[in-house]
This record gives sequence, C-alpha cells and structure tokens, in this order.
Amino acid sequence: MKHSLFIAMLLALPASQLQAAPLELGYSGFFKYMAKVKKSKVEHADLGFYLSRTDGQGLCNIESGVVKVDDEIRGEVEVLPHQQFLLPKDKDLDLDKAIVALDMTETTECDISIQIQSNLEAGEITRTDLRAVEQDMYVLLQKMAGWPGKYFVPDLQGITLNPAVPGQDINGQSQLKLSQAQLAEEGSFNLPAVRITPWF
Repeated sequence: MKHSLFIAMLLALPASQLQAAPLELGYSGFFKYMAKVKKSKVEHADLGFYLSRTDGQGLCNIESGVVKVDDEIRGEVEVLPHQQFLLPKDKDLDLDKAIVALDMTETTECDISIQIQSNLEAGEITRTDLRAVEQDMYVLLQKMAGWPGKYFVPDLQGITLNPAVPGQDINGQSQLKLSQAQLAEEGSFNLPAVRITPWF
C-alpha cells in the first residue's frame, strides 16, 4: 500500500473522457465506498473524493456538478474550497445507475482519488478529540485495506492538520503535524476550519 495521503484509486479514466465537458462518472463506484464507511461505524473519519492531476501537480479544479439519471437531475454535487466534492448518499441513485457530471475549469487529465480524512469546523478542539479522530481514521484505513491488507497497514506517526480553505494558515504554519506523543498530552487548540489526514 502506498504511504501517501491519497490511499486508493477509484478508477483511472482515459484522457479522451477527461477532455469532455462536463466530466461524467458512474455514481455506483462512489456509493460502494460510502457504504464501506457506514459499515465501519466510525464517527470522526470519512472518505474524501478528489480529482488529482495525472502529472502530479496537485488537484484538478471542479467548478460544480450534479447527479443525474438520464437527463433528470436528481442531486447536487457540493465542491469544497480544497476541491473535495461531496455526493448525496442515496441507494436509489445506485440502483438507477446515476451519473455524476462535473463541470471542470480546465481540461487537465485527472485520476479519481479517495482520501481518509476528517473535516472539522473552526473552533476549539481538545487533544483528546484529536486522538479520537486519529483512532477512527486508523480503523477506517484497516477497513478499506480489507483482508489480508489490513495486516500490512502501516502504523500512524500521528495526524496532519491542513487548512480547509487554501491560503489560510494554522498558527502561522501552512500545516500542523501532531505526533502520537503530542496527541497524548493535555490541552486544546483554537483552529480555523481544518482537514485532518493520517501521518504515516
């Protein structure tokens, strides 16, 4: 398993598809991953869906999107400032073979990636709460790895906190890494909205 933040690939799309506008993807693949999260019964961790550039230069930019069945729009796609896109969780959309149509701001070739993470709103959070986030992310990581992959999941060194809004900072830093030892301490942080990811 790669020790990168993007831990799994949903599917790789041929370049010809990626040049089209909008980009259309099957909903069912996403729904299967959302169902795995539900079965893992974690409270403080989730999977984030992204489009990553195939040239390794960060993320592709999504302007907006919808979920549709044939020509009928059945849901909206929410795009967060850090380019995560959120989909409605609806079994009927899975059964109806819905399509996720994403309007892109560029024609760069992209792959779909998923990331184990936790999105937190701005405010005060204790180190105890952050430990709970880390534990749930590790549980979800094992669930996603399956069998026998869960026996080869690397131990976490801690967590990484990234500003949810690009360009912001956390206590004057572009990101904040907290080790296992630091998480075991007492105290709290006053944070902007953040996206927490595993630190391997």
